Amino acid sequence: MGKAKVNMVIRFLKGMQAEKVNVLGTEEAREDNELVQKVIEDIELFYEAELES
Repeated sequence: MGKAKVNMVIRFLKGMQAEKVNVLGTEEAREDNELVQKVIEDIELFYEAELES
């Protein structure tokens, strides 16, 4: 996956986190957003070399 695509996926997931807060509220979205954050961190670690170049 190229750098642009990785960044696009991460931006999408961060947008999804914000949308969950808007729809569900901070407390209701907390658990889901923690899981999404773990996915973001996993993607960043897995594609670390591509993101640096």
